[in-house]
Amino acid sequence: MRKLSLVLGLTIAAILVPGRVLAASFSKLVVYGDSLSDLDRAFTATGGIAPPYGNATSGRFSNGLVWVEYLAAGLGIANNPSTNFAVGGATTGSVNTIANDLIANSIPILNPSQLVGIQKQVDDTAIGDPDALYIVWGGANDYLGGGTIDPNIPVTNLTNQIATLIGRGAKNILVPNLPNLGALPGTRTSPNAAGLSLLAQGHNFTLDLAITSLQQANPSVTLNILDVNDLFGRAVNDPGQFQLSNVTDGCLLVGCQNPNEFLFWDTIHPTTRVHQLIGDLALRTVSVPEPFTIIGTIVGGTAALRLRKKLKAVNKV
Repeated sequence: MRKLSLVLGLTIAAILVPGRVLAASFSKLVVYGDSLSDLDRAFTATGGIAPPYGNATSGRFSNGLVWVEYLAAGLGIANNPSTNFAVGGATTGSVNTIANDLIANSIPILNPSQLVGIQKQVDDTAIGDPDALYIVWGGANDYLGGGTIDPNIPVTNLTNQIATLIGRGAKNILVPNLPNLGALPGTRTSPNAAGLSLLAQGHNFTLDLAITSLQQANPSVTLNILDVNDLFGRAVNDPGQFQLSNVTDGCLLVGCQNPNEFLFWDTIHPTTRVHQLIGDLALRTVSVPEPFTIIGTIVGGTAALRLRKKLKAVNKV
């Protein structure tokens, strides 16, 4: 009887005590997006014009590394700029807002063919590695500078691009949503703030539905939404939780002495500290539970199978 009780106790412990989370294994990151994921493409294409502070930050739209670099480090894989096609100003379609702004102001572009939208990034790169983690993040420029007021348009673009990647053999895709676009340093006091907030909400809701539909149509593919909106919302509501002291101003705009205490670096983009938080969230999002060694010895047969399925379900929530 004591042996039976011990076995039952160990079985219950195996079910109730959560296991550690392990990073999934990927061959590389393949990144499509805008300035939030850009390593230096816009800076190179404009000859150092955008971002204007790029000489001090290696061409990034922040004061240091961006989130995909932190994610790559967390996954233990090399950060390879040759498979990161994100470029500042990219909309989800063919428009690039940086290119449009420079043209409108008669400023010559060093390499105009490199200032593209996400659609061209995907069209021009036929990578079909099933072991890679594909990242598609866009939409902010559609609303902030592209004149889009219908979330269905950017989300449809993203959905079509993800479908293209799946058709090429992509098996793991991460799709970040948008933060509150009406609460950025450059927008929060503008007359458009409320409208931009509604557009971001509409975008995220529509994206959620689209990704759910894609997942149902492609059960062999792992599609994850990276909830950046929730992360930024928690940072604004409780800055101290993330060791932040300023979540409204751009560090550059107020001449801050400690950028790590700021949510924003300039009028739109987060500091490298917040990029690190996004990267950490992304790492958790694409990670999997470590198998329980006790399962193999105590819980056998169909019971073990059911437990593993429950663990996978919990990880997806």
